[in-house]
Amino acid sequence: MAITYEWSFPNFETDADNKVKVIHYRLTAVDGDYSASMYGSCAGPEGMNFDSMTKEHCENCVLENQEQTEEEMKANLDAQIETQKNPETVSKTKEW
Repeated sequence: MAITYEWSFPNFETDADNKVKVIHYRLTAVDGDYSASMYGSCAGPEGMNFDSMTKEHCENCVLENQEQTEEEMKANLDAQIETQKNPETVSKTKEW
């Protein structure tokens, strides 16, 4: 099954003039029963009005303000899912 990715923006911080100051984001990857996500925040684009902002504006703003590219972010999530599918270690307990 192919991994699907979805951006979500659960919260925004605005000033008294309704200008976006902070964008809170989450990028989620899903592969069947497996999923991974990363989250963070970034400064909003200068002068962006909350009411006229689009999801595309938010994605672009986040990517412009990250040290990683979108491809690197997705590769990180892919690796997390691969580790879930094929764990390097397994937790065990023992009754004494």
